[in-house]
Amino acid sequence: DAPLVAIVWQDFLARSTPSTSLLPAGRLTLGLTVWAIYLADRLLDVRHPNARGQATPRHRFYRNHKAIALCLLCTAIVADAIVALLWLRPAVLSNGLWIGTAVACYLALFAFVRIGNERIKQGVAAFLFTAGVFLVAWSFNPRPGSVLLGPALLFYGLVLENLVLIGRWEHGDKATRASLWALAVAVAVLLTGGSHWYAAIALSAAGLAALDYCHLSINARRVLADAVLLTPLFL
Repeated sequence: DAPLVAIVWQDFLARSTPSTSLLPAGRLTLGLTVWAIYLADRLLDVRHPNARGQATPRHRFYRNHKAIALCLLCTAIVADAIVALLWLRPAVLSNGLWIGTAVACYLALFAFVRIGNERIKQGVAAFLFTAGVFLVAWSFNPRPGSVLLGPALLFYGLVLENLVLIGRWEHGDKATRASLWALAVAVAVLLTGGSHWYAAIALSAAGLAALDYCHLSINARRVLADAVLLTPLFL
């Protein structure tokens, strides 16, 4: 679901910014990259028998299917490299290499150095996810800072809220403050008005806040927390 969310928002951003032309190679590279990062992150999490976080269903799944996940990871990386080197436009490839370096640092710091602060990890992961979604648009916009910085910051907040809520649910904590923040963001964005991009972010933020008050199982809320990020499909 993470690659699907990334591709949907990448497409929505391209439709929202006239200067952006999105080609199949850019879509495929983003999907494969997000999938590879997710697989690598999970495999690193469960590489030790007493690895922190293995109590969650997704960690148990990767612990029980390491060989399959490793094969999928290698396939995703090879396919991603082929598409990027053969068909990705030079400007996108050049900027993407910087993001790739940041991803490598992220995996090394939080896996091998084992920085333990979960909130920092969530913040970095949300930043890298946002950077990937905005890569193509940023590479070709003549004024990326003034045009894309605001939308990027709001999207970053939405992705971070998704990660924070899921993390707190899985640890059995109530995320009332986080959900109130999401609802406040939704209201503030709606008051700015005028843009489908902001409307989609507001709807997703409101959906995340609502899920925090629903009496559903953790697994159901986790799936729905990603599903509510697909609001661009309705706009």
